Amino acid sequence: MASEITTQALRQKLRRRRAIVALAGCGAFVFVAWIACGAGLVELGPVGFWVLFGPWLVGAAAFVLFIDSGLNLDRRDPALTIPQILWAAAGPILLVPFVPDFTELSLLGLLTIGLFGAFRLSNVRYLLTNLVLVGGLGVALVLQQVLWSGRVDLSASLIGYAALVCAFGVVTAVGFELNGFRRQLTERNDELTVAFDRLREMAVRDDLTGIHNRRFLMDVLAQQKALADRSPNHHFTLCYLDIDHFKRVNDVFGHAQGDRVLRQFARISAEAVRDVDYVARLGGEEFVLVLVGTDAEGARVVAERIRDQLSTLAISDADPEFRISASAGITEYVTGEPVDRTCARADAALYRAKADGRDQVVLVDADEPDAGQMPLPMVVGSGEGRRS
Repeated sequence: MASEITTQALRQKLRRRRAIVALAGCGAFVFVAWIACGAGLVELGPVGFWVLFGPWLVGAAAFVLFIDSGLNLDRRDPALTIPQILWAAAGPILLVPFVPDFTELSLLGLLTIGLFGAFRLSNVRYLLTNLVLVGGLGVALVLQQVLWSGRVDLSASLIGYAALVCAFGVVTAVGFELNGFRRQLTERNDELTVAFDRLREMAVRDDLTGIHNRRFLMDVLAQQKALADRSPNHHFTLCYLDIDHFKRVNDVFGHAQGDRVLRQFARISAEAVRDVDYVARLGGEEFVLVLVGTDAEGARVVAERIRDQLSTLAISDADPEFRISASAGITEYVTGEPVDRTCARADAALYRAKADGRDQVVLVDADEPDAGQMPLPMVVGSGEGRRS
């Protein structure tokens, strides 16, 4: 979820940046037009100038503010690519019939605007957008001839329009190529993302049982400790589970059957907890439950449920009466303590369950004398027969 939020924020930042680039382009166009007016190349006074260009610049700035507000997120295209293109093109196109002296500048501006959609639109939408721009300019040139008949050279206008059409053809073809590259890069990026997610999932999953492994457990415990230390309303409980006499399963029925038992035990444990809880294989036949928002008594209920289901599990058709059991050690995290101490206390509770005859659940409180002081490390090797 956090990664999705980060990605969304990054995309929104890029959309805002593109809107600012579009606004800067409009500003550059207006600046060049102002220089042309100041040099006397265009017969347009200051009032007329800002009447023409003021609303256009304000509209371009409005796109930046609209994206900043986040109101664009519910749009089909949050980048507002086509609306920005059409608005940016409206200025140069409207200048053609009303201020003929700006025609050459307008043609250059339109060609630049035509490139804007090459990186965002599909081939069909990009082609249609460019056709709208070319068509709009054609209508503007016709209107120019009507309003300024005899003053504007028709042949020059036609040659300029033909040149622009050819230029737009080249720009559109280049845009198609860019779209192809962008599509390929997107596909490659999606493939890499899927591969990365798969590798990351493999890194935190136990190969045999499919549940989380010790590496993931350490990250979860660090996260839960941080949450519990920050908020008095957040707490969690650890439950260590160990299959009794698991070595006997391997010796009597073989390691393949032993692996099958581990997978079934992992499935039973995963089904016994909620979505907010975590199940991990610590090693061998030892498993750990991290029960979020659950006290020791609630954890006991979960552990007993797992033991009950395990007692009905048939191990082999060759010996239908053979059954296995499990022992459990439970303790609650105490705010501020090292998480290693919590783990040692749960480990000690499990050791006591084994020492007292197995097939039982033992709870250990933090204030219990010598709680968590058993010299049994949390890190195990294969785990097979460690406490069987």
